[in-house]
Amino acid sequence: MKKIPILLLVVVALALLVSLAVYLFSRGGGQEEKGSTPVKKPPQKEETVKVEGEEVVLFFPSPEGYLKKQDREIEKAGSPEEKALRILAQLKEPPSGALSPFPPGGEARRVFIVNGEAVVDIVLPGQGFGSQYELLTIYSLVDSLTYNLEAVKKVKLVVGGMERQTLFGHISLKYPFFQDLSYAEE
Repeated sequence: MKKIPILLLVVVALALLVSLAVYLFSRGGGQEEKGSTPVKKPPQKEETVKVEGEEVVLFFPSPEGYLKKQDREIEKAGSPEEKALRILAQLKEPPSGALSPFPPGGEARRVFIVNGEAVVDIVLPGQGFGSQYELLTIYSLVDSLTYNLEAVKKVKLVVGGMERQTLFGHISLKYPFFQDLSYAEE
């Protein structure tokens, strides 16, 4: 009678060892013997994904009191809102001889586009500027969006998710702004 349980135990142990060996072999997890040459996989081509871009025209405030135009390429966006955020992010990096419409620490957080109106939620640090810089800041944002986005005809600015009377104390934000390229360089 004792031979059957011992035989059963040996069979179960062998089955477990065979299962473990098959599992390790299928995963390639077995140890290589010393002195054996590992099998090298053929080199595979690295696939580089070329991101499709699109040209946009950006408008930056200048110290001389006009908007400086610059062509740039941005990564192609999936939606008008995404494209708007990419355009606004580019405005944080002005070319030489121009200023960013966003003071240090400022940025665009969200954009919603409904019936041709873009509502742009921006963050601005609590510092004031003169009326000319405020005007150029507004039209830098407005013209950069309306020039490059067919879906945007006017832009409403909100600050920190809330409507404000002005950006820096001079120009009313009560109504949305339409494109006005008269501030742009010729």
